[in-house]
Amino acid sequence: MLDLPDLSWVDDLDAEQLLAALATHGCEVDGDPSHATPGGAESDGPSYQLIPLGDAWLRLEPDSGGRLWGAMIPDARHPDVTNGEPPMRFDDDAEDLLGWMMARADIDGSGQRWVTVMRRPEREAYVALLYDAGAIRPVRQLLVRGVYPDISLIDDGHHLAFVEPDREVTGGQRAIVARADPDLFEESRQVIAYSATGGIGIKPCSVRRFFKMSHGIRSERVWDVVDVRQDPPQPIAVPGAPKDPSLFDMALLDGLPVLVQLYNGDGSWTLMASLLDDGQVMRSWACASGVGAAREITSGVGYAVVRVSRDGEESLHRVDIDGFSTGRSPLLVAPGLLDLRYNQVTPSIGFAATEMSGGIPPFVWYFNRAGECRNDPADIAQRAAGLARARRERVTSDDGYAFDLDLRWPASAGDRFVGPVVVMLYGAYGLDLDLDSDPDLKQWLDRGFAVATPHVRGGGPELRHLAGTRAKRGRSLMDAAAAIRHLRAGVGVVEATDIVTLGASAGGFLSATMVNVCPGEVDVCVVVNGFVDPLTSLVRRDTLTSASDEDEWGDPTNPNDVAVLHAISPVENLTPSAAEALVVVAGCDVRVNPRQGLKWALGYRALGGSVELWYDPNGAHDCWGAGMPRTALVDWVSAAVARRRAKVAA
Repeated sequence: MLDLPDLSWVDDLDAEQLLAALATHGCEVDGDPSHATPGGAESDGPSYQLIPLGDAWLRLEPDSGGRLWGAMIPDARHPDVTNGEPPMRFDDDAEDLLGWMMARADIDGSGQRWVTVMRRPEREAYVALLYDAGAIRPVRQLLVRGVYPDISLIDDGHHLAFVEPDREVTGGQRAIVARADPDLFEESRQVIAYSATGGIGIKPCSVRRFFKMSHGIRSERVWDVVDVRQDPPQPIAVPGAPKDPSLFDMALLDGLPVLVQLYNGDGSWTLMASLLDDGQVMRSWACASGVGAAREITSGVGYAVVRVSRDGEESLHRVDIDGFSTGRSPLLVAPGLLDLRYNQVTPSIGFAATEMSGGIPPFVWYFNRAGECRNDPADIAQRAAGLARARRERVTSDDGYAFDLDLRWPASAGDRFVGPVVVMLYGAYGLDLDLDSDPDLKQWLDRGFAVATPHVRGGGPELRHLAGTRAKRGRSLMDAAAAIRHLRAGVGVVEATDIVTLGASAGGFLSATMVNVCPGEVDVCVVVNGFVDPLTSLVRRDTLTSASDEDEWGDPTNPNDVAVLHAISPVENLTPSAAEALVVVAGCDVRVNPRQGLKWALGYRALGGSVELWYDPNGAHDCWGAGMPRTALVDWVSAAVARRRAKVAA
């Protein structure tokens, strides 16, 4: 066994000592967004977005000074023609918001009222601000402090639904419904759910009389629907206790609210509709079925829009919900990922779908209520010309388990790619990576890399997720290693001459572990805020996500879980390797203890490994290096691959 240095002292560093140690052993990166250069930014594609609201499309576009303006557009085919009403300003540059960044926003069907969630990443703090449209600038009506980012405008903008932490119980949460009125907000607050261990989430339904609300720890979390007009509002159990809020919504049919819900099984999907009355499901019927896996639903008046995945492609279907629909053709088929989140409310003028396909900027498709495309045909033709090559292959792990491997490579390479491959890793908490939603995918392809991501056990839907959690975590490693061997061998359309493993958070765990599991196969390893010492973190409960981490990684008092964590820990099983490593640490990360990345970097360096340590003293888990060029990571990896090749050649 290797004689590793004792690095336990790192765990006991206070915040000041941690920054001093990072400065001693690493290189500080620029975290000031005002220093950012435009390198790598996409310049092609429209600068605006259209959101379907009521009887018009809301066009949002920043001006040259960074202010955000909105205008109502009658027809998406003609985005420069407004309805004649004056534009509305949506941004707020008040001094009390300096240092805060926008995390998300929600708007009601009139387009005249919205709520903006602002975030201080280094504190992991959020505030929500309620605005009404004004003649010159938005009129701030309400500021809600200390909320979680999922806050929604409901009931025609008259109420807010949100989640706030329990100030006295660590990890506790409350779901609140309150009037969206500065004079009535405090006195109208109603607690509609409470949890001592977290797990409460809120998402809006298309019919804003309703919203979705979750309960339970991550592996057992289910979603209900809440009718805000009930007195008091009560969670309504959704049939089948869905764990994915993207698979149900509320629609309107003959003026009545209808629950629309997707079911997946045996390679096919079914859309069901149910009438609701006074919090009860009264009658249900089937609306449509098809081949593939349904991923997302949004709804309108008398119809639902369904996103389906099949064989590495995604399709969009508009389905009437007044009976069973047959003989449908998809509105759209895309080689990448589709996203329906631009659809905010029902009723609306139509619906939108964002396509994220390899190597091109996101492309938004616009449809009227009947499902007729309202995009300019010239824009559609230009989009098609820039698509990268894509493939989904099946890989078999050492224990016989078969999983998907998603691939993207430059179109210029043709039908087969031979060259360096970036293997992007995650596979935990029931989540997979979507390559096409990565804003840096085009950068990798333009530099001559292919990009791959394996859908390992620990990610994905429930069965695959649970097959790679806790004492079964080693299966995630087995799958990731099988994917790397598959790429090295070139048995599919991509043959890797060089392997770069790249992962953030739980993906950083897998990236670092691949250096231990298959050290001869990995040329470059990138670990960003990696969960590389999970057992220490679980024992110390040193993050704000301890409850969900224990549910995912194991109980530190369970001997079986502990034995597995010892056996697979990247820190405890460091192996000498020729791979060049980059470790990124955010000093204010509250989801992964930043001491973990420092510990792994020091251990790898002690074994003779080449490792560069970047740290952002004020960076957060998913927000670091804001002042760096957007190409900084791709630049470093490209140079590291070149150095590795030179050493091998010598």
